[in-house]
This record gives sequence, C-alpha cells and structure tokens, in this order.
Amino acid sequence: MSDADRASDPSATPAHPAVPPVPPAQGPIAPAPVYDYAPPQPPGYAQQPASQPPGYAPPAAPGQAPAPQQPVGYAPPQMPPSQGHPAPGYPAQGYPAQGYPAQGYPAGTYPAAVPPRGLLPWALGLLILIPFPFVGGLASGIAMAVSGGTSRRFGGVAGENARAAANWGLTYLLVSTVLLISHFVILFSLTADSPSSGFYPIGIPITIYFALSAFHVVLVIMGMVKASGGRVMRVPFAIPYLRA
Repeated sequence: MSDADRASDPSATPAHPAVPPVPPAQGPIAPAPVYDYAPPQPPGYAQQPASQPPGYAPPAAPGQAPAPQQPVGYAPPQMPPSQGHPAPGYPAQGYPAQGYPAQGYPAGTYPAAVPPRGLLPWALGLLILIPFPFVGGLASGIAMAVSGGTSRRFGGVAGENARAAANWGLTYLLVSTVLLISHFVILFSLTADSPSSGFYPIGIPITIYFALSAFHVVLVIMGMVKASGGRVMRVPFAIPYLRA
C-alpha cells in the first residue's frame, strides 16, 4: 500500500508507532563540564579563578601597595635559629621555646655593685705628696676633712671610715698649722737682734712637722688598705671632732 492509500484510508495501521512527546525539563540545565576543573580547597583558602594564569595577582586597591608576585612553587626562605624568632606563618623549626639573651651579653656575668667603703677620704690624704713646701700637707688635711664629712651619709663601714678620716685630717691640719706658726715665730724672735749660727732650737718645730707628715703618709696608706678590704680604720689618738 502506498503512502497516498494509507492517508486516504483511516483504518489503515501506521507503519511506525507515534513518538511520545518529551516531558519538560525539571530545574536548571546542568552546566557543561569545565576542562580547567580544580579540586575543592579547604576552608579559608582563596581559590584562584580558572581564567587567570598561574602567578597572576589581582590589581591592588587605590592607596595600597601591590603584593609581590611569587612564582609557582615558591617557598619562603627559612630563617636560621641564630637570627631571632620566626615570622608569623613560618614553621618554627629549630627555635627554642624560651627567649635567649642578646649576642655579646652572656647572662649571669655582670659584676655585682660594690658598696661604698669610705676609701676616698683616706686616698685624698696622699695630696701631701704635692711637691710644694707646706702646701701639700695643708691641702691633704682639708681634703680629708671635707670628703670625710660628706661621705658619712653612707653609714656602715663607709660612714665609720669617713668619720675616722675626717677626724684625723682635722687633727693633722691643726697640729701642722701650730708647728708651722711656731717655727716662724721662733725664727723671727731669735734672729731679730743677731743671726743664729745653728739649726736648733729654731728647727725643732719644723723637725716635728716633717716627722708628723711622714707618720701621716703611713697612716693614710693603712687606712686605704683597710677601707679597700671592707674594714674600719680607727685612729684612737685623733681629736674626735665628729662623733658617731
């Protein structure tokens, strides 16, 4: 039977069954597969768009310095342990948990502070060695008295040594002044009418002065030795101008 006969005969059975209609699609159409697909990243990781080449950095905002571009696979350099603590985000490999002292200043090697011992008032007694007649002795006594009176505020061993040095300095200054005045008084009184032919009795005061000055030097050295060792130097025959 031809196609014209089948069209004119309604009872004729079609050669092929009718195709059912396609139902409408439910929901959005699934996107086509992307060939540049990247596996999912952990939370907090900024995923780079597939359309950007590796190493691409987005433009910085106005007023913000652009971040330096790093090649793919670049790893930040590791700091050696001797240059300090690692920067935030760097693995702390080889760094101690506790802080360490700065280089050149080892801990526990600083000398302890030495307390005052009253050495200076006794050391000023060596001013007697100034090579000027009678000037060194007077300067020595004055310096010991002034420094000893000032150093008494430290108290303890320093205060005792300062008080002893001040008392001896004033004693030496007083006795030396009396001997020198006596020498010149005797000299002018005995040689007013006629010159003297001998050293004595005119030279008795000046001889005692030189002997007292030599004893003063010995006493000052003893006071320095005892004060430097942390001991108290006592002079029982000194006039007690300053009392404890």
